[in-house]
Amino acid sequence: MPTVADYFLEGVVEQGCEAIFLNPGTDTPPLQEAWARRQRNGLPVPKLVVCPHEIVAVTAAQGYYVASGKPQIAFVHVDVGTANAAGGLNDARASRIPVLLCAGLSPSTLDSRIPGSRTKFVNWQQDVPDQAALVRNYAKWIFNVTHAGAIGPAVDRAFQIAQSEPEGPVYMSFPREVLMQEIDSAMMLGPQRCLPVKLPGLSADVARSVAEELARADFPLIITGYGGRTRASREALVEFAEALAVPITEYRGRFSAPLEHPLHLGFNPEKWVEKADVILVVDHDVPWVPADRPLRPGVRVIHMGPDPIKQEMVIWGFPTDQVLACGLEPGLQSLAQAARELSASLAKEEQQALEARRAKVGGHHEEMFADLEKGASRKGSNAITPFQIGRALTRLCPEANVIEEAVTSGNPFAYGFLPNEEGTYSRNGGTFLGWGLGASIGAKMAAPEKTVVTVLGDGSFMFGVPSASLWVSKHYKLPMLILILNNNAYNSVRLASRDSYPEGVMAETGWVGSELPDLPNFARLAEACGVWGKQVDQPGELDAVLEEALAIVRGGTTAVVEIKIEAANKPL
Repeated sequence: MPTVADYFLEGVVEQGCEAIFLNPGTDTPPLQEAWARRQRNGLPVPKLVVCPHEIVAVTAAQGYYVASGKPQIAFVHVDVGTANAAGGLNDARASRIPVLLCAGLSPSTLDSRIPGSRTKFVNWQQDVPDQAALVRNYAKWIFNVTHAGAIGPAVDRAFQIAQSEPEGPVYMSFPREVLMQEIDSAMMLGPQRCLPVKLPGLSADVARSVAEELARADFPLIITGYGGRTRASREALVEFAEALAVPITEYRGRFSAPLEHPLHLGFNPEKWVEKADVILVVDHDVPWVPADRPLRPGVRVIHMGPDPIKQEMVIWGFPTDQVLACGLEPGLQSLAQAARELSASLAKEEQQALEARRAKVGGHHEEMFADLEKGASRKGSNAITPFQIGRALTRLCPEANVIEEAVTSGNPFAYGFLPNEEGTYSRNGGTFLGWGLGASIGAKMAAPEKTVVTVLGDGSFMFGVPSASLWVSKHYKLPMLILILNNNAYNSVRLASRDSYPEGVMAETGWVGSELPDLPNFARLAEACGVWGKQVDQPGELDAVLEEALAIVRGGTTAVVEIKIEAANKPL
């Protein structure tokens, strides 16, 4: 007779799950046995990807979703596995990624006649009062499957909640006895009869009013974080901006428009918000940092997205003159349609005003690029900058699927990398570091035809448990290019210390707790893990090394390039 573990696998396959990223423990053999039995019997099963650390598992599941749009599962070991994976759920929550984190629970029965009862010392030590408390701040939904009959409804509900807008992570746990329990029916509804909530777009009247407000503004501004989550939403946002000559600026999140687009004003909204008289915030948690940032008198701020006021945040503090709850893609398409119709109906004088604004924004855009190029061509400097690395990747692999977690080097790199139509760019939307390596593994597994390039700081690389990540990459034949932008520091902490104590003792004696001297040779670490590694510290060597590394990756082996860079003193 099938067990609960069998029905769990059957249910997640029906829901479209293609991979379970497993960090096993003494509670997971029922899952492993059910998987082996189903595979032997020719029944469909997800890929079972063994991850030697929980961070790799929970971030790989996220990367798979980023590349495919399909929720995946990370399965970890009781309380200790949940604790190790919890930080990764911070990122999934902030990045709106529907991932299922599943975990076993320590058995509660002591009778050896009951399958799955306690058999080891650790079963007592891992029996904690509230295991779910470890992830309660990050999960949208939490459920402990304490009865075999609950498995079908639980799987249905987990996927339904995770994919309901705003999307996000859920957590489900299983006592070992329950996973092993036999059951003849699971009462599953399946994905067609357990649909998630998908929000509609904007009404024609509302979309028209927003378009009119931005059209007649003096200096309107679009700020977005997740406006480019899909190609369709990117295209709609660009069409809307083009029709009304509205500049776009981004922070974190995913690209909404090509950086070289004349309406794109870069990745620093703080530079522009005080000039704007109407601001349209497109699905952003923190569109700018309010501290010491005066807004223009009478500015109008419109927020749109699945959760425009960020209800899960305790303190938020942004003006909300208009709040538009909508699905991101249909909402942007509503605005694009309204902008098309409005643009066609404008009087000649109004059209001329829009063209004047377009020219003004284009001038700001040209100045931005001129400043970037000027900074990249400083005479007498042998230090490699993140911008130069981005430019090199543009020359050598503009079709790359870039997964970036480079912290203070991230924006400078992003200004340099200009992907072509095939290229994509994803960032960690949360604050837990260690996302990039695992996310790249998941992205490569979901889209093996893509060239995945991981861009990390030295701290992010170490947070990502590189020995475990590189093993997964090698063992499962998931070749990717890993670029470590090494500034030998926790640079964000160094900059925070400098800003907090500009005339303090540390400014004279050194930044205590921020410097990372004598780091391991990351290239040799890569070689010890069975992949290719190389260091580069001279600008003149950069292209040749990257070209060699890309050839290694295209030949089927992961390549790690450690690049000694100049630390950013003021991230762009």
